[in-house]
Amino acid sequence: MRSLFWCCVALCSGLAQPVVSAQPAERTQAAGLQPAEPPFALTLQQLADWTEQGATASAANRSQVPLARRQSAPLDGLTVQDTQAKVLYAPDGMNNFGNYLTPQPQFNLYSFSHWSQIDILNWFAGTADLTVQIPARPWVDTAHKNGVKVIGSVFLGIAQWGGNPDTVEALLQQDSQGRFVLAEQLIRIAEFYGFDGWLVNQETDLTAVKDAANQLVKGQKNPQRGAELATRLLAFMQYLTARAPQGMEIHWYDSMLPSGVVRWQNQLNEQNQRYLQGAVRSSDAMFLNYWWDQPMIRQSAERAVMLGRSPYEVYTGADLWPSRTAQRAFSQTRWLDDLFVDGKALTSIALFAPNVNFNFDGEADTPAFSQFQHQPDDVQRFYQTEQRLFAGDDLNQAVTDASGWKGLGAYLAAKTSLLSLPFQTRFNTGHGKQLWQQGQAGGAPWSDISQQDLLPTWQFAVLGDPGVKLFYDFDRAWSGGSSLAIQRSGSRQPSHSPLFRTALPVSDKTQLKLRVWGQAEGISLYLQTATGQRLTLPLQNSANWQQLIARWPELAGQQLVEIGVVLSAGDTPLDARIGELELLP
Repeated sequence: MRSLFWCCVALCSGLAQPVVSAQPAERTQAAGLQPAEPPFALTLQQLADWTEQGATASAANRSQVPLARRQSAPLDGLTVQDTQAKVLYAPDGMNNFGNYLTPQPQFNLYSFSHWSQIDILNWFAGTADLTVQIPARPWVDTAHKNGVKVIGSVFLGIAQWGGNPDTVEALLQQDSQGRFVLAEQLIRIAEFYGFDGWLVNQETDLTAVKDAANQLVKGQKNPQRGAELATRLLAFMQYLTARAPQGMEIHWYDSMLPSGVVRWQNQLNEQNQRYLQGAVRSSDAMFLNYWWDQPMIRQSAERAVMLGRSPYEVYTGADLWPSRTAQRAFSQTRWLDDLFVDGKALTSIALFAPNVNFNFDGEADTPAFSQFQHQPDDVQRFYQTEQRLFAGDDLNQAVTDASGWKGLGAYLAAKTSLLSLPFQTRFNTGHGKQLWQQGQAGGAPWSDISQQDLLPTWQFAVLGDPGVKLFYDFDRAWSGGSSLAIQRSGSRQPSHSPLFRTALPVSDKTQLKLRVWGQAEGISLYLQTATGQRLTLPLQNSANWQQLIARWPELAGQQLVEIGVVLSAGDTPLDARIGELELLP
């Protein structure tokens, strides 16, 4: 151990018909959640009438958090991790469980913690009437802190579920100068609220004929109108993409042919390529439907390059919902292998319906992954299922599963936004059974993802002793709703767990503060520099929250690249909590 200054202060004191989400969804009747209405959802008429001072706008929904810079964070030991492909994360029905602006009096609301593993959060939602779906500010705030973009949805529903060519025609209205007025409105709304773009999810058969009650007229089609609307919609997309400011992304969902007929292609091909790239750029990315195989994805990547576009601007869709048979979570595994050749991703990836940990209630062949939505005490299974998606069946980011579900983290490098000081985390995931302040619990259950701290880059990686467990503890915290638990039942094998990838400059005044509780003797926090030096701070047993303060003045001018914990060999059980970690410049 290198020399250090430290002190200890004891203080008393979380290929078939594709499946889409066009059907009217049940509204989650969680305490305080607002229904799908302004400011979160707009009809096209409300979109046309929208102004910053109007009744459908909300100053409280404006994010003021800028998009953080981030860089790749490959995990040492996993030698083949792609650093170029991106992950779009699209929970199905965000308007059902994310629509809030203030702290909610309920613990078991939907949450997300693996920001380091994704690049874009798509606020995927919509009905035939509520076409425009706007992200909620608390989610945008936290995504941006982690360097993740958030895009809303423009949803044009399937005809048999209420979608109507008339709705699409209303979207395409132009003024006397040929400007698409609702495209301009979409840009204004994204800029006003501070989010990062739109997915245009057009699934209405534009050749459909409907009666005055919005019912399909059996046996009738209008191919001429369908082709005309499709041509105008392509022009709309090209206009929207060209007008969007730098950094704003416009995505297109693979659904419609140039004839206006909806027919999912499941790959980028000559039928749909014009919605990515025509004579001009039509969109910034395409979200492919789910019924594909590796040859189709190879062809998609090749066609993207042929069009002068990056294959990573193609997002191959993966539908994780277990009731469907495309890429059902954890039981279908080959699709993930098929997306990679020699460790390199063929395209980017769009994860659809990853909220299986929250509101999938189980079926005959697949039990529910958690009952957290109904049972707050089932919180660990809720978190473990999300962890499993990225870390594999063994829940260990540092070990690639020999069989079964390997997890996206085995293929794709994480990313980090920890590039400058100060850095502080209380390992607060943004909700709690109660609210902790300075180690004291009080108040009622709550949720507010905007209060989520920057969380570990790798959740969780253990090298060495497989008996070591790391998880968020919601029964004891220093501040917020949770702390980081480190447990070992007893082993003579040493281990270490990298937590954060960083790029933090160090001065002779840089100071570390740490708060620890429990059976911690045998655990050390380590800081690793870009030159390979590893400095450690031993923890101590404490029946109360204990503060440790340390400085390493000899490291001035160096860069910290990793923060983690080391567990020494021994058979003494460990059961510790880290409630706060802070680095001051």
